[in-house]
Amino acid sequence: MFATPACVIPYADAGKVCSDRSDCTGLCKTDQDITVGQPATGTCQRKIHDNFGCYNEVKGGVVLAGMCVD
Repeated sequence: MFATPACVIPYADAGKVCSDRSDCTGLCKTDQDITVGQPATGTCQRKIHDNFGCYNEVKGGVVLAGMCVD
């Protein structure tokens, strides 16, 4: 972003199944096709800059409200 050089560092637990952010180095994410408030599992964020786009976060095994980040 802004043509600023940055390191893209993958997380060691990238893609691991999770039910809460505490299970991951980064976020516990799932796709937006799952209804907010429903029980679900997600996958751990793949890399530091993998927080752009639209996704839902999973916390305590439940889908939180969706988020879109530009």
